[in-house]
Order: sequence, then C-alpha cells, then structure tokens
Amino acid sequence: MPFVFATFNTEWLFDDEDPLKRWGLRLPPGGINEKIERIAQAIIAMGPTPGRGPDIIALQEVEGPVTLDPLLARLQALGSPLKHAYCSETLDPFTGQNVAVLSATPVSIRPVTRLDQTAVPYIDAREREMMGSLGKFLRVDIEVDDTVLTIFNCHLKSRRGGTEETRRLRDVQAKIMRDLSRPRVEQGSLRSPSFTLIAGDMNDEPRTRPIDIMAGKLDTSYNLISATAELPIEEQYTYIYDGKKQQLDHILLSKFTHDRMQSAGFTRVPETTSDHDAIWCAMDLTLPPPA
Repeated sequence: MPFVFATFNTEWLFDDEDPLKRWGLRLPPGGINEKIERIAQAIIAMGPTPGRGPDIIALQEVEGPVTLDPLLARLQALGSPLKHAYCSETLDPFTGQNVAVLSATPVSIRPVTRLDQTAVPYIDAREREMMGSLGKFLRVDIEVDDTVLTIFNCHLKSRRGGTEETRRLRDVQAKIMRDLSRPRVEQGSLRSPSFTLIAGDMNDEPRTRPIDIMAGKLDTSYNLISATAELPIEEQYTYIYDGKKQQLDHILLSKFTHDRMQSAGFTRVPETTSDHDAIWCAMDLTLPPPA
C-alpha cells in the first residue's frame, strides 16, 4: 500500500540539560516543550495529505532519546502513524548531534547506529593530511508491506569554514556512504527487487561532487535517483542563506525504489521551527515494475 517517506533537519532538537546544556540556548522562549510542539506540527504537515504526516521520517540534528521520545509521544497525540524511534550514536563529541528515523513499522534487523574504524585519509584545502569519517550515520531496515526498505540517514560536514574549503571532507563522507550503500543498491532483480534510499542533510546542492559521489554517478555501478529531480527548478530548495535558495537536503532512491515512487514534494517549514524545509516522497513498494 502507499506510504510516505520524509527527511527533515530539525535545527538543534536539544533540551537545556546536561551534558549538552549549551545547545539549549537555541531553544525558543517556551523551552524544549515549545520546540517539540513546533517540530511535531511541522512533521504532521508533511506529505500529500497534511494533517497525517509521513509513515517514515529521517531526522537530523537531534540530541537523542531524551528529545525523540517526547516528540514521538506528541506526534501520536496529533494522530501520526509513527510508533518506533531509532537513533544513531554520534561520533561528533563537540556538537553531540545525532540522526534518527521514526517509523510506523518496526525494523527487521538491529539498526547500525555508528561507524567505527571507517576513517579515510584525505588532503584538505590547505594541503594538509587529514582523516575523515562519517560521524552522524544511521542504517535502518524497515518492514514495509512484507518487504524491507533499507534507509541510510546521514548528516555531512557543514559549510562552516567555507563551502569549497569544507567540500573535500564531504567528498570523503559521501564516498563512505556510497561504499556502504552500494552492495544493497546492487541487489535485487525485476522479479525480486530490493529497495534502498539515502536521505539527510548533505550540505551540498544537486550536481556537486559529494552528491554525485553518493548517487554513484562517478563509478561504474548503479546510480541512485533524486526524488525531487523532476520537480520545477524553482521549487528545488530546502535552505535560504543570504537570500540564495539552495537544496542541501536530499532523498536519493535506488532504481527499484524510484520505480515505485508516485509523487514527491517539499514542505515549507516556518523559520521559527527550523532553518531547513522538508522533503517527502510517496511510494508503493507493492507495485509491479514499470513495463
């Protein structure tokens, strides 16, 4: 049956308690309860049927269960189908940011919540030898309509320090993500398809090198396809900086998954809730392959 997937950067869904109390300074006047209410209302509005929200959503910039659990409870009170929460174990000690997935249906196997020992050497913009890793990562395999949808949720390096100066690290992180997702993308056949997607805040726009790497456009294997690629170009943005509209958030679908996509869109989120807009796509994994 049809279901809706979405991705959304919540912009610091953190409380004002230790050990990450410093980020609580970003909360609205009503504190964490007001922040949760704003995020919940934004999520409920996502998708082709506002007032219901998505069946699965990937979130970025969350603290962890301490804020996810009350968010999930509020969503359920608003009529959301979401019942299960899965969270990464961040490797970013400074921000403490995690990524998460909320879902109406459970996982089929234990999620992969962190990537240890995946650091990759690279040369940064100052020609220094560095090690790059993907600290905000989550893989979940969700049961949907008697099949499994594999979701990779990630948050790549921010542009703080300069877009070009930080892009080399995003190149490395995108390659890690491609290497992790590629075996799953290559599985399946027309008679027995497999379903995979990558979602998150990539901090880069379509047709930039990190997105091309992650989508497989720079290797010889199967590509992933952006859920929003066919939408009007003027709609393709999730972030505005200095008046410039940019699409930094993405949903990349494997071919078998994209073949079952029925619609996609952006949900505009009030600036008082988050500095990012959301992306959603509706699909039906029970559909036969296209003729």
